Amino acid sequence: MTRGRRAFRSLFTCLASAAAIAGAVHAAEAQDRPLKIIAVLGPLGDPFFSAMEKGAKDAAKASNVEFEYTAPNGFDNLAQDLARLIDVGAARRPDAMVIGNFIPDAENEGIRAAVAAGIKVVIVNTGSGNWSELGAVSYVGEDATATGRKAAELHLANGAKSGLCVNHVPGNPGTESRCSGFKAGMEAGGGRAKVLSLPYSSQGNPQQIVQAIAGELMSDRSVDALYTLGSGIAANALQAVEDNDAAARVKVGTSDFSRQTLEALRDGKLAFDLDQQPYLQAYYGVQIAAQYLKYGMHPIGVVTTGPLTITKDNVGEALKPGVSPYRGAM
Repeated sequence: MTRGRRAFRSLFTCLASAAAIAGAVHAAEAQDRPLKIIAVLGPLGDPFFSAMEKGAKDAAKASNVEFEYTAPNGFDNLAQDLARLIDVGAARRPDAMVIGNFIPDAENEGIRAAVAAGIKVVIVNTGSGNWSELGAVSYVGEDATATGRKAAELHLANGAKSGLCVNHVPGNPGTESRCSGFKAGMEAGGGRAKVLSLPYSSQGNPQQIVQAIAGELMSDRSVDALYTLGSGIAANALQAVEDNDAAARVKVGTSDFSRQTLEALRDGKLAFDLDQQPYLQAYYGVQIAAQYLKYGMHPIGVVTTGPLTITKDNVGEALKPGVSPYRGAM
């Protein structure tokens, strides 16, 4: 028995020493030169992604690494642009990449290639379902299905019976999961829900979005709850409700916010806002990549940043001076 314990202790000591040596070598190699991290995230015309950029840059500064934020100019050719940016970024041989897997069919191949080339990848914002099988180090973001269910719970608590989830990025696993979670949550609470999918091309045409939502409200007057998945779409939904003179019947709740949606929440025009905290997603994404490169350590599994529920009761915190760049509420 004593001999067995000694053997175990000896083996444990050897394994621990080997791990320590490997970690030290990894850290030493990483610190011999400046570390380079490239992000492939969303267009900066959206304040949501401006918060992500700030989070990533703040983390890069705190971690003392070189960093570059890359993104499509807009949403019109999102799938092709994201795939191209991943390929271009990987070809530059950074030490790590922080990537939002917004359109898996377009991005998965490039992510796998980057990992195969020895680049450490952290997936953020979208991609919770397959980050591990792609070979990524970790995933940072919301539980999108839980976010959709939370939206349903909040609408049901306000008396809603029939919901409409407006998906402005169909094919994105995050938005698809939000809508499926919303539908499941409404049905579990005795209500019902359906999904309105908008084409990517509508992103640059707010009036087209307003008309699409207004058309749904006119054709189905049972709808009494709208759930939108972005701040711009929330503003469009509020306009559609106003155009239909339906504010007394239809309540609007959203995920992600801007200054406009927070003010609408404060003024009682918006029912709720679910924050996935984009600043934290990008900050932790870069931080995890840097710590893994330097020290060989990282969180195990998913790092969850949302949903954080914002209502009229606590919206003042998000409207405080100086908070906007961190919250995506420009």
